[in-house]
Amino acid sequence: MIVSRLLPLLFFVVTFTIASAQTPPFIIAHRGASGYLPEHTLEAATLAHAQGADYIEQDVVMTRDDVLIVLHDIHLDTTTNVATQHPNRHRLSAAATM
Repeated sequence: MIVSRLLPLLFFVVTFTIASAQTPPFIIAHRGASGYLPEHTLEAATLAHAQGADYIEQDVVMTRDDVLIVLHDIHLDTTTNVATQHPNRHRLSAAATM
């Protein structure tokens, strides 16, 4: 199940690797035009395309229920108010999960 979701990413990496050996350097917009607009937004991707980016590289993470989402940080507490909305919930430390 997870492998089938990652196949498009693998295809992109292989295609990009083959193409990069045969063509001039590409312009890759990391998280869209994140220097001008909030990263990972449709507006940032649109501006990156308008500025001539060949690729728009997004940060993709997988949720606990195997859903891929576009998010730079792997923890929601750095980008949301999850700690104030759910004060009695917390993330287990790495030592506690072993």
